Amino acid sequence: MTSKPAPQVSVRRLLFRWLLLPLASLLALNVAVGYQIALYPAKAAYDWALMDTALSLSRLMAASGIGSGIPLSRSADILLRTDQYDRIYYSVHDAKGALLAGDYHLTPPQLESMTAGELLYDSVLDNENIRVAALRFMLHGKDAVVQVAETTVKRSRLTNQILTGLIASEMLLVVAVIILVWFGIGKGLAPLERLRAAIEARSHRDLRPVPEDHAPVEVQPVVHALNNLLGQLEGALQSQQQFIANAAHQLRTPLAGLRTQVEYGLQQRDPEEWHRILQALKPATERTAHLANQLLTLARAEVGAHQMSSRQPLDLRAVVESVAGDWLPQTIARDIDLGLELNPAPVLGDALLIGELLANLIDNAIRYTASGGRITVHTRMENDCAVLEVEDEGAGIPEAEREKVFQRFHRVDGSLGEGCGLGLAIVQEIAHLHGGHAEIRTPASGAGTLVMVRFPSAQENHG
Repeated sequence: MTSKPAPQVSVRRLLFRWLLLPLASLLALNVAVGYQIALYPAKAAYDWALMDTALSLSRLMAASGIGSGIPLSRSADILLRTDQYDRIYYSVHDAKGALLAGDYHLTPPQLESMTAGELLYDSVLDNENIRVAALRFMLHGKDAVVQVAETTVKRSRLTNQILTGLIASEMLLVVAVIILVWFGIGKGLAPLERLRAAIEARSHRDLRPVPEDHAPVEVQPVVHALNNLLGQLEGALQSQQQFIANAAHQLRTPLAGLRTQVEYGLQQRDPEEWHRILQALKPATERTAHLANQLLTLARAEVGAHQMSSRQPLDLRAVVESVAGDWLPQTIARDIDLGLELNPAPVLGDALLIGELLANLIDNAIRYTASGGRITVHTRMENDCAVLEVEDEGAGIPEAEREKVFQRFHRVDGSLGEGCGLGLAIVQEIAHLHGGHAEIRTPASGAGTLVMVRFPSAQENHG
């Protein structure tokens, strides 16, 4: 099954989302709180006006004798009920609930509920919501209740006006915030855009470090990591170019010799001459094949640098036991004694690469050890390091050459072996991949060569 591509992440959108959503929430909260704050004094003003009307009506009744059989005048009734938006109702009841004046269907509250002398409450009259102001007062020496009520039309209009004004102002504020946030994010990301344009304008061959001081402080660690990667890439490319140049140089000569001999052989008619030419071609093809194999091994070692995360615990002793048997036919044919002195040496590494390292050490020792000589392979632990040693009885390597022989294609002047100068370079490359190091010493016998490779132990790697 084809996996779905990962969604693209936009820093601009992420910043916009994480800045705008909290701001929008705050603005919505501000609308709710502001609405309540603005609505309370507006409604309170209407309530105070309604209570003032009730108070005026109570004083009028107490002063004019209304409630003792004298009705409220028509002009006073019209004046009391006049309102641009709402219908006004009023009533006066005595302590027993008998209607003294006003609208009979406006029922009074219980006197016990009016301990403070006045009461504001909501009710329903003729299927309409009303707001009622009730006032307890003394009429002719007796308790009475005056009520003034009005429908809620102007209150609803005021509520809608307040809410509409708040929403309109907040929407304008939201639009302004969106524009400012978008513009601000664009300005904040401008250095990143300049950095991207500078990198994009480069040639693929330009691996110079990116100037870190031109980048924002938050991005400088990323630029620093990028520069480290560019440095490693430049080193890898230079190494690859040098490797290709050296490989081409090293392969050109033997391949040219093989071609010359083949062309010469094609011109011959004598079977004995053909046989002689084929005999001469055999070692030349073996050397060329060996060189090609060494080059491939070195290339695999370089590729292994990107795959060392898959290292596994292993024992150098087990690697030696596995690899050494493959070289017995050659040592027997050369009359060389291959001895093993093995002790546990745990490491964390790639068994195939370490096997290649050991194979190159044994191959190198066989090439430079005379018939009847001895090669010994040692494994052991020493100072918290796993040690692999290959000791031979060859001519040895001068001390001045011991660092140089680990360079690619370097051979000691006057050496009689048929090597191509890559064996020890491969050994050092694989050792470095495992955090180790190879060095050359003189054996305790004083003759020959001892190559020692130190690896961090498996315990040290885990620690």
